[in-house]
Amino acid sequence: MDGVEQSEIVTRIFGRWPSFHDAEVVRIALERRPDGPSLEAQIRVFEVTREIDSSGHSVHKNETLVSLLFLGVELERLEGFNTQNVIASLDIAPIASEEHGKSRFRVELPSLYGLDAAFECERAVVLAAEPYTP
Repeated sequence: MDGVEQSEIVTRIFGRWPSFHDAEVVRIALERRPDGPSLEAQIRVFEVTREIDSSGHSVHKNETLVSLLFLGVELERLEGFNTQNVIASLDIAPIASEEHGKSRFRVELPSLYGLDAAFECERAVVLAAEPYTP
């Protein structure tokens, strides 16, 4: 994913940057730091196969807990966090920012159920991608 530092940690698992459709945000942490506010998110992401299990559900593969850190955050919206936080996608797009004089990103996690978030940041970094176990 262009602009996301260390994105190869995720692309090695999935062969590409996943859409994060139907992914679940399991943790959000905001922190005040000397270099500006940060937001860390842990997101359970997976690929849906065409296979159906014995209970009639789609079989998932590559179930992964992706940890992302966003630095220099300007939070616009963070609402609805509850017991299950399914997102439609994880959208990270570069934006022009004359106010800050450096490149910035627009990040959106549109809700399917629960968490809905939108913010701008200076940097997006993949911290880790580990097998997900509930």
